[in-house]
Amino acid sequence: MAERSDRDDVLIDADISCCGGPAVDELPWPGGRKRGSDEPNGAGATETAGEPVEESHGAAGGILSGADLDEMMSHPSAMRKAILALAWPVVTELVLQTVTQMADMIMVGRLGAECVAAVGLSNQPFRIIQGFFMGIGVGTTALVARFTGAGDKRRANRVTAQSLAVGSILAALFATLGYIFTPQLVRFMKAGPDVVPYAESYMRVLMPGLFMLVINMVTSSALRGAGDTRYPMMVNIILNLANILGNYILIYGNFGAPALGVTGAALATTVARTIGTAMLLFHVVSGRGRIAIRTVGERFRFDPDLIRRIFNVGLPASLERVSLSLGISFYVRIVSALGTAAYAAHAIAINAEGISYMPGFAFAVAATTMVGQALGADRPDVAERAGIESWKMSATVMGLMGVVLFVFPEALMRLYGDDMEIIGMGAEVLRIMAVAQIPMATSYVFVGALRGAGDTRAVLIFTMACVWGVRFCLAWLFVNVFGWGLPGAWYAMAIDWVARGTVSALRFRGGRWKQMRI
Repeated sequence: MAERSDRDDVLIDADISCCGGPAVDELPWPGGRKRGSDEPNGAGATETAGEPVEESHGAAGGILSGADLDEMMSHPSAMRKAILALAWPVVTELVLQTVTQMADMIMVGRLGAECVAAVGLSNQPFRIIQGFFMGIGVGTTALVARFTGAGDKRRANRVTAQSLAVGSILAALFATLGYIFTPQLVRFMKAGPDVVPYAESYMRVLMPGLFMLVINMVTSSALRGAGDTRYPMMVNIILNLANILGNYILIYGNFGAPALGVTGAALATTVARTIGTAMLLFHVVSGRGRIAIRTVGERFRFDPDLIRRIFNVGLPASLERVSLSLGISFYVRIVSALGTAAYAAHAIAINAEGISYMPGFAFAVAATTMVGQALGADRPDVAERAGIESWKMSATVMGLMGVVLFVFPEALMRLYGDDMEIIGMGAEVLRIMAVAQIPMATSYVFVGALRGAGDTRAVLIFTMACVWGVRFCLAWLFVNVFGWGLPGAWYAMAIDWVARGTVSALRFRGGRWKQMRI
């Protein structure tokens, strides 16, 4: 069963035409201004491993190649078209992923509340580990976008190769340790005695697949930084369809396979990730895409300078994600203490709500790519406009999704089962989160824009403050002191999103990110 990335992260030119529509380079985005070695944004001025800098000679790359940026500034509709070209594949990919997760939860839900709680609880430690590698993906996206915007494709390729090498080594280490310490991780989450055996079985099968997940994350991050969101979409469509089929076969024992229950759900996820990872690696190694890694005729060498730059951006993002995941894990402990039924309602409501935030994440990906490439092309004015337009589009779509959540929460909850107690609790908290959709959109997009600029330290600071100081503390107060139960925990979550949305918008408006060097 595919677990949700916490509201993240959460994803080439020769084959782009097979996905339909124009390639991103064919959109009305044009060339940036001429850049020299004294560029203020640091995209291509630094030599890497003693090699000379490749001059772009005024030609910006990626989504910025071939058009007049001043024209874009005076015609917002053209910029929205470029944003949409980056965002719609991500929306498609993530909506399918969410539908897959909903189908997973429906299948597991038929096994009982214990199995639902086991999957939800065991995914929390996994997300903490995943959060570390998300930082490598953020660093990869930011650097690839800068180099692509500056027209330096060679260095964009080298960043990807270094990220994959470092990520692979660390993923093997984390997967091994996670497998060994699975029982301790499950008990840390305060799983009930009826949940522990299911959670241990699920996590033990899922842990070896961490290696595949990391390769998938890093490769997709590089492609998106280069302006290609379509190939990751295609790969993840295939991956999710394989996951649904695997769940159907392995959870219930169809087509002659053994009925493995939650273990089968974890096995289906690992197999599907292996398929997706193989497709992504073949794409970048074969040289067909915007990112190309050569494996023939070149000896790979670790590049300390590039690795340092990746971690300079990525480490704060990793710490942010790990802090976020830890905070949410302690938050989940507060919820799980309310009992199996309350936690099952929480897990199902989170899953049902998932489709609402996908547009926000998609426009955040677009903002990350466009801000990074615009700064690489030495156009901070274009970067700022791209962030604002991305936010407007995201807030509009997520606001409409909030209306759906508020009006039809019972119908969504009934998709997962017929326990009226769980349906009632889940519907109540979905209405609470419906009113937080626009603040969520604000946080997603402006955080994405700040990451594209490399301003990950600021994101780390205010995310830690909001998750620990607002969500966790208020959840403890509302649940344990005021006795508001599950709705109290969700009120705390909604207030957290309002706080993060407000702070991220103020940080973006301040404009210090325009001078970031990475």
